[in-house]
Amino acid sequence: MVVLDSDLTHRPESPGLADSSSLADSKISVIVVAAEQLFRLGLARLLGEDVRLDVIGVSEGQPELVDLCVARSVDVVLVELDLTKADSIELVRLLASRCPATKSLILTSQADWRVRPAMIAGAAGILLKDTSPESIRAAVISVHLGDQVLCNEAARWVLGEEYSTHLTQRESDVLHMVAHGANNAEIAVQLHLGQKTVRNYVSRIYRKLELTNRAQIATYLARTEARGPDLPHSAPAGNESRVGGA
Repeated sequence: MVVLDSDLTHRPESPGLADSSSLADSKISVIVVAAEQLFRLGLARLLGEDVRLDVIGVSEGQPELVDLCVARSVDVVLVELDLTKADSIELVRLLASRCPATKSLILTSQADWRVRPAMIAGAAGILLKDTSPESIRAAVISVHLGDQVLCNEAARWVLGEEYSTHLTQRESDVLHMVAHGANNAEIAVQLHLGQKTVRNYVSRIYRKLELTNRAQIATYLARTEARGPDLPHSAPAGNESRVGGA
């Protein structure tokens, strides 16, 4: 077992496969990136049960990961959206920029406003973390072949349905002012509202956009305004949507 980094743990070859060079060459190399050790090791083990996949490592998202993907020509990187030691969307962007042949597949507890920035950054797909192991393995193979794989919840965000129906015009006004640093009293004066009404608007924005503080609102708005042209539309098929193909 070759240790490339102190924070990467490599899985030995499966019994009976180590001497089969032709099979090893045809396998899809995979790295799992997640915050919790139990989750990333468990997912790596589940993926490794498929003879078509070669899970070469796990990581918390350290900067060395991108260099590793370049050096090893990694095929697919599964990236948890909620990383603690890295910005998952920035990691996807770096992977797309420095090793475009490597496909990024996002895993998240729930689809939210970060879906569009993640796809624009270069993610090949987004799945919920409670997706069945069989479906995740199939998604890894699909994105490697050039498909775009989205769970239904993520597909709605890509299509713009979630954003367009989430906020009223007044809520959007409040969101912009909060994002630019205005406090509730300043918003109340500017919009001719009572402070209690402003608090209610802010609470609804938190709930609708699944955010918890004003810094997240600022980040949300910045990424939404920078999202660029619309992404390709996708049509849900069963539990997932697949867009494009090789």
